[in-house]
Amino acid sequence: MKAIMIEAYEAAVSACDPQAAVAAAITVDDGGLALGDARFDGATKSDVVVVALGKAAAAMARGADMRLGPLRGIAVSNHVEPSPVPLLVGSHPVPSAASLEGGELLLAFVENLAPTDIVLYLISGGGSSIAVAPAMPLTFEDLEHLNSVLLRSGAPIGDVNEVRAAVSRIKGGRLAAACPAVRSTTLVLSDVVGVGVTHVASGPSLGAGMGARAMDVVRRYGFDSVVGSRVMEALALFDPLPPDHRQNATVVGSSEVAARAAVSYFRSHGLGAAVITSEMTGEARTVAREMVRKADPERVLVQTGETTVTVRGSGRGGRNQEAALSAAIEIAGSDVVFGAFGTDGIDGATPAAGAVVDGSTAATALDSDVDLLDSLETNDSFTSLSAIDAVLIRGDTGTNVGDLWMVADIG
Repeated sequence: MKAIMIEAYEAAVSACDPQAAVAAAITVDDGGLALGDARFDGATKSDVVVVALGKAAAAMARGADMRLGPLRGIAVSNHVEPSPVPLLVGSHPVPSAASLEGGELLLAFVENLAPTDIVLYLISGGGSSIAVAPAMPLTFEDLEHLNSVLLRSGAPIGDVNEVRAAVSRIKGGRLAAACPAVRSTTLVLSDVVGVGVTHVASGPSLGAGMGARAMDVVRRYGFDSVVGSRVMEALALFDPLPPDHRQNATVVGSSEVAARAAVSYFRSHGLGAAVITSEMTGEARTVAREMVRKADPERVLVQTGETTVTVRGSGRGGRNQEAALSAAIEIAGSDVVFGAFGTDGIDGATPAAGAVVDGSTAATALDSDVDLLDSLETNDSFTSLSAIDAVLIRGDTGTNVGDLWMVADIG
């Protein structure tokens, strides 16, 4: 079952291939272009400029190139791979100096486009840290510290992005607002749940209005005492953009697509399977315990979405490995198998995509002098699970539609 779960995960990743999804969303005919749900009559391929941001930026640009090439454009991702347009590499989940350079170059690029251009924004998860451009009077160090506070807090992505948008010159619709082109549309590979697609990468092309709740969020979580005076000054100066009727988006991949693909894979191998939800949210360790208690001997249960982790310790891990660690403790001695993986192939600041555990995992850990309870308390899931060969390391997938969790009772 462990092997089948990993294969189902790979099937889900393949179903959300960004290159194929973007290519399928573009149509060129004698009357013009269709870019997702947006139609541009009389337009030609040469009118289109691609601006791609996120973990799937290069792959999405390749999909556009299949239909529209040769392309003009720019892409900013967190890894090097073939790209039909110049590719810049930032970092994730924590922004770096390269992320700052990517953000500034993105702004400079769109500011120099022509009013007659059609801008095709290709947005995928991870863009919030991959490209950054701090608002005045912030320094990069201020932004770096703020990002660390937000990620460690366990706050929902909607609240996190409200703050991110209020301290940025590209998030919350400001990248599109800096562009003189009158016509644009966005294709989105969505990794967010519980909030609209405007929150993917903190809405550089779609998020006008985002950030209006930022000061309330900071005060509600008590961030105002730890984020620094310049962050508070930037929040006080922030004025959200008014809604822009020109903003429109088409979702070309999502956690729902991934969930359906995993279920189809299990069924193709003669196993019963069902989707519980494609909008999973909550604290990773808690949601994992709740899921394994639902384990069903008749079918594999699948859910997708994106949980959070409230960081209490200084260990290494990610939300999927934390979920697996919590599940391993809960299912000790049972016939239950649980797998949790990030569809991007990278879980937190670790090389693992996630982990798969079963009723024997706790005993294996005990035999190896690995304390699972202590690891959970210190958020050290990667260290403990990798020590007992429970993690999956497979590298960046080139897509990102949230997390995929599976549970089965094989008794």
